[in-house]
Amino acid sequence: MRISESMRYRLFQTCINKLGQQLTDMEKKISTQRNINAPSDDPLIFARCVEYDSELSSGGQYNDNLQRLTTLVKMYDTSLSSVEGQLRTLGEMAAGYDTANTSLRQSYVDELKGIIEHLVTVGNTKLGNTYIFGGQQADSAPFRLNNDYSVTYTVSADGEDATNIYVDSSQLGQFGLSGREALYSTTKIAFGNVSNAYQGDIYSNTDSFAYVINAGNRTMYVNGAAVNLTQGVYTGNTLAREIQTQLGANYSVAFDSTTRKFVITNNTTGSVTFNWSNAAATAAGVLGFDTVDSVVASGETEMSDIDTGRKSFMVRIATGGATTGALASRATYSYSTDGGSTWSAAMPVSTGGADTTAGDIVIDGTNNTFYRNGTAVTLTGGTYTGAALATEIGTQLGAGYSVAYDASTRKFAITNSTGSVVNFNWSNAGSTAAGVLGFDNVDSVISNGNTDTGDYDAGMFIDGSGVANATNNRIKFAFGTTDTPLSANDTFQVKDLSVFELLKNFKDAFEAGNSTWVSKNLTYIDTARDAAMKTNAVVAFQGTRAEMLIDINTAKKNRIEEEQGQLVGADTAQLGTEFNVLLNTYQTLLAAFSKMQSISILNYLN
Repeated sequence: MRISESMRYRLFQTCINKLGQQLTDMEKKISTQRNINAPSDDPLIFARCVEYDSELSSGGQYNDNLQRLTTLVKMYDTSLSSVEGQLRTLGEMAAGYDTANTSLRQSYVDELKGIIEHLVTVGNTKLGNTYIFGGQQADSAPFRLNNDYSVTYTVSADGEDATNIYVDSSQLGQFGLSGREALYSTTKIAFGNVSNAYQGDIYSNTDSFAYVINAGNRTMYVNGAAVNLTQGVYTGNTLAREIQTQLGANYSVAFDSTTRKFVITNNTTGSVTFNWSNAAATAAGVLGFDTVDSVVASGETEMSDIDTGRKSFMVRIATGGATTGALASRATYSYSTDGGSTWSAAMPVSTGGADTTAGDIVIDGTNNTFYRNGTAVTLTGGTYTGAALATEIGTQLGAGYSVAYDASTRKFAITNSTGSVVNFNWSNAGSTAAGVLGFDNVDSVISNGNTDTGDYDAGMFIDGSGVANATNNRIKFAFGTTDTPLSANDTFQVKDLSVFELLKNFKDAFEAGNSTWVSKNLTYIDTARDAAMKTNAVVAFQGTRAEMLIDINTAKKNRIEEEQGQLVGADTAQLGTEFNVLLNTYQTLLAAFSKMQSISILNYLN
């Protein structure tokens, strides 16, 4: 077969082009230190490399998030330590207020103003352009100092939660704190206005806030079907258990006591729709959900949109007068649950049964029954003092029981002397007397010789009712029996503790020289300090967890890089040798090709 000059030329050119491409490929392998750089190199290995690169990119983002969180944690630690330190200073001033002279008291006022100003600055701390206590409203200052040294929290209720960030492919983590978490507490306190004429004792079962489920707020809808909760009085945890019971085994429900939100996890195999927009979903409000449907995928959670326990109560004296004596002659009060926008009708004040001259505990058909060993015990209707009602309880229980009422704690104590174990069925839905007698809706098993003591204050609830309901949330409010009369327009509050409100109230008390108010509210400073320290402990845990996850992610990154290197890594030394050999061959061919081109031209010319 005769090979023409043109054919020889094309073969030479093809060989040179092929060697040139090989040199280019080898240069890329050397520069990337990888044998596989394109799908054509090896489709399967290249696809796996893409997965590795994606994991490394995501892991880098997770670690960036976590590094930012560790920076925030340090800032939070500084801020919360400052809060705790300033509260400690307030405690020292308040403890020494009685013995301080006029000049020193004025210096306390000036120092408190400085503390409030400083803590507003702390609350408005920024990291870059982000207010670290701004929650989901992180682009504007969360706290505003007013002219009277009150402080307004400007973040809306649905924007208070800290932002969540992904700390790995399947795990969301809380990105810091909101101002609500940092400077407010879920602990409710009861206090009177500093300017009140009445400076006597007040009592409230602030720890007994409850969720009351009734016919008007018991229904939720899931996938279009009604789910009805059992009517009753619940704590957050017991209501979470009731929700789970009614939803069934394919759901888990928890109550977060730090945020007072319910968290429902969908453990079914498919998505679930919670129809909160359904007009008949009357449980949405009490459970803290907006009236917007939520589609929750398998394994995902549905969390309350707002804090479910923030409700506060205001009490205002309508007509002044004594706290004791016949109800008709006592001072009267109204209450508000909407911040003072609307007020109830006036009613006589209560002592929780502590007045020995006239009763203020009303027993009627709505609250006259409790159960012992499964059998109803019915109290006779009437208006009782605590001591008289203790006698009535003992009478209805019969022989083998002694019942006492302690006016200092406003609690009943039932002692079992029957010779056998007794079960008081306070959880029985028919035990309507539990609330007015001050017992939680939890059964008590009392052995012979032991006593069942009330869990909280006896007496009527803040709305004058004898049973817990969705208005009073099991909160009571009572006055002392040996104090000066109440004056019209004196005001009192039961609400979540606020560091700023506490500081302002003490400033006002110092300015007014109200040493009685100072001494009666001194313990709340310790409550606020405890809350700040607990919050700081939570933040410290976040920091420790972030550092642990950084270590885990770093170890994962190193492992992926090692696996990727083993899979596609190039031996650069070997590639360098091969490249030099190939380059020499390429250059030799180019030289030969150049001569071939010259000879071909001469032949043509000849």
